[in-house]
Amino acid sequence: MQNQNYRVVLDTNEVVGAGTGWLDRGVPVPDGNPHRRVLIRVAESHTGLYCGKIVGEYLEKLVDLGHPKERALKMITYLMGAFTQVAIVSPAAPVRPADLDDEVFLLCAIDGNADYLVSEDKHLTDIKGSYTKPVIGSSGELASIFGV
Repeated sequence: MQNQNYRVVLDTNEVVGAGTGWLDRGVPVPDGNPHRRVLIRVAESHTGLYCGKIVGEYLEKLVDLGHPKERALKMITYLMGAFTQVAIVSPAAPVRPADLDDEVFLLCAIDGNADYLVSEDKHLTDIKGSYTKPVIGSSGELASIFGV
């Protein structure tokens, strides 16, 4: 199963949780950060998916949380270079999260034909039983599927 290529959407909490310091200093070995391990594995071995609104949210959260400007831009460049852009065409998700700001991640996953949506967000994990594709789960739940 680990040799398979999956289509994956990462929620903002996964990108923020990965941090940005490793972009300058390198990935620590061993790496105890499951968010970073999943992000890097998706970027290197799978098909990560994003849309303009998601990239905007990634950048906004990195800046708001005080990541240095250069590293925040480096992270966005890394993700946009490694991931594939999806055009959102669906007007709404079949089952919408309680926080409608999270719906864009579902729409990106649906319109991008994603296999997985990785999120720690309760509004998304609360509805994971409503979806068979994409499978919604946390980085800890899904890491082994991605070969981490």
